[in-house]
Amino acid sequence: MPEPINVSADYSLKPSELADTLSLLVEAREPCMVWGQPGIGKSDIADAVAAATGRRYIDVRALLLDPVDLRGIPWRDKNDRTRWASPEFLPPSNDNGRFLINLEELPSAVPMVQAALYQLVLNRRIGEYELPPGASLIACGNRENDRGVVHRMVAPLASRFVHLELKSDHRDWCAWAAGAGIAPEVIFFISCRPELLNDFDPQSKEKAFACPRTWHKVSNIVNQRADLDPNIERALFRGAVGEGPAVVFSAFLKIWREIPHPAAVIADPDNAEVPTESDVLVSLCGALYNIADDTNFDAIVAYARRLRREIGEFLVTMSLKRDPSLQKTAGFIRWAATRTQ
Repeated sequence: MPEPINVSADYSLKPSELADTLSLLVEAREPCMVWGQPGIGKSDIADAVAAATGRRYIDVRALLLDPVDLRGIPWRDKNDRTRWASPEFLPPSNDNGRFLINLEELPSAVPMVQAALYQLVLNRRIGEYELPPGASLIACGNRENDRGVVHRMVAPLASRFVHLELKSDHRDWCAWAAGAGIAPEVIFFISCRPELLNDFDPQSKEKAFACPRTWHKVSNIVNQRADLDPNIERALFRGAVGEGPAVVFSAFLKIWREIPHPAAVIADPDNAEVPTESDVLVSLCGALYNIADDTNFDAIVAYARRLRREIGEFLVTMSLKRDPSLQKTAGFIRWAATRTQ
């Protein structure tokens, strides 16, 4: 008797996997529906895929549409026949450009709007309007159990999409954050406490929760002011990521601010102080990676050699993720050579 098919496998994709998969589907003009919890980065990934594939990104908020908005406004032509003026948010049918149209918050749209999209998604047209050849369609939305305003997607529309689910991944997020201006203390905190990147609980009564979007808010707060009253700062963090993550991050931040000045390490990497407390050392590495460039990376690598192997490798690796050109420096070439022996 054949073994039963395993239907409990995890088919969700981390951000880097979703970006590659979306690029494939977009180029094939195959409509795709991306599901995921609030704040996990669905829209940002769609925007990045548009840029990577040379397309203009068009954000269409399905939640805000009425059915008539899609077909357009009727008008009478010279033959006294009714024609339809297509909506401005869709690209002209004769446009030779390349577009990625994202039907944002599609599951939150009322069923009549979802029904109005049947023809556009499947046949690339709606009424008299037809999508230009260079346009691709995707959609994003929250799952039914995510505490959002969600209507069950009607089956005829659902069958027109390839369905993918996004999950958070702290390694992907840190790699992205290193080049996106995210505060280094936030990146290294998530590196140390990856479980706090995303603690969304749909059963929780708390209004704020930790997710990639809300950690970005925390980074903006940290980058804006470093001299806030501690009580105000904790209140802001709590308002962004919730009480639990805010308390832990505030404690981490206090240590971060006690680290030796990175300039002292750059000036004398062979004799600069190496903190004994792990949290302080990791914080110092965060400050160093944030200022790494081709003029000081040799000094940073020299300091990394004095650290515990995993901490030193972490410092060098994160510096390269922030600036890949650093792999051409003499310091890194010597570092890489010793690691292969």
